[in-house]
Amino acid sequence: MISFILFLGFFYPFHSIYSYEDEGILHQKDEEISHQKDEEISHQKDEEISHQKDENSRFNMFVDFVSTINSTVKKESPERALFSEDHLTLEMIGKINDKISYRFVKKLNDIENYKTIDLAYLKYKWNDKLHFLIGKQPYSFGSIEYSNGLHESPYQYANVYKSSDNPIGFNFIYIPIKNHELQLQVVNSIKNPMGNTYNRDGDEVKKVNNPIGYSVSWNWNLNKIIQNRWSYSIFQENEDQKFWKFLALGSKVDLKPFFLEADYILSDEDIEKNGSITEVLRSLNSYYRNVASVKYGTCLFKLKYNFIPKWNLIVKGVYEIGTSKRGVNDILEEKKLFKKEYTYYGGIEFVPSINNDDLNFHLLYQNQRINYIVDPIQKENKNNHFIILGLSYRINML
Repeated sequence: MISFILFLGFFYPFHSIYSYEDEGILHQKDEEISHQKDEEISHQKDEEISHQKDENSRFNMFVDFVSTINSTVKKESPERALFSEDHLTLEMIGKINDKISYRFVKKLNDIENYKTIDLAYLKYKWNDKLHFLIGKQPYSFGSIEYSNGLHESPYQYANVYKSSDNPIGFNFIYIPIKNHELQLQVVNSIKNPMGNTYNRDGDEVKKVNNPIGYSVSWNWNLNKIIQNRWSYSIFQENEDQKFWKFLALGSKVDLKPFFLEADYILSDEDIEKNGSITEVLRSLNSYYRNVASVKYGTCLFKLKYNFIPKWNLIVKGVYEIGTSKRGVNDILEEKKLFKKEYTYYGGIEFVPSINNDDLNFHLLYQNQRINYIVDPIQKENKNNHFIILGLSYRINML
């Protein structure tokens, strides 16, 4: 760890990668905002324009690296501090010609899916108002939480991300007027590992071989001060008449040196995506083999204060509730609240270069409280504490 920091200190001042801005609309979790002269909305991370001498580079290679030391207290019992490599990603971005650009991303530390590429897509610029994207791509979800990039990862709320993989399909991007962008994404639905085998009557469920998902999003900003990302999505599950509906509304206000973010996310899941309450139910009843049908509503609020150059203070709060859509084994009642979760973040980050945030150090405290309202599962309540010291670094290889 010390050797790596010394390495950064020696080499970091001699190069510059991308210049990110907090202004403008971010269009995917891994997208960033460019410094275009007309300040139009950028459409994908591979389309951003950097402050490099050669702005029309045909090939760029980057390595994104995030590493942390974690100290955790669960059920009032401290665990030993652990050093972890949270994020190691190889990324290639470039242009084939003035019309076609590409992007490939591979997580190098994902042992379970080491043969799978994470992103691989082409983008075609039909004209200044219409663009097409085809291939394996990020979801076109709204909310500022989803769109925040690599350097926000220590503060991201993990429950927002309902799928660990990215879909394959098309994305149609239309820019009707300046600072407004409409997207229509049509993709395959990622297989839900929590899928049922039998329904509540004991009959085998009817499978859907090629489920499709649709997302409509509107991304826009107002005078570079207010940024909005709104979307609605519906995905067919692998079972007939089962859907995942996802509403994501997010806004960001730039009041330098203060930055405010607020999101509301509603996830309506006929088949629970992350399986948290399903696993609890199965632990109570070994004969329960179905998957819970739930709704999760999440409110997120974040304040970032640049109190002195290069130093940011960050405070964040998340409130999430879980509601059952149908009764389960006399434990969950239909349309009843069963869970409340509170997550609090507080931290400080250091960015060595004011004009470049490709290197970032952070110290973070997180408290997660999960309260189950239903008596039989209250023993699963949690009150966990985390202290995280880490760094994130984006290295320009080529």
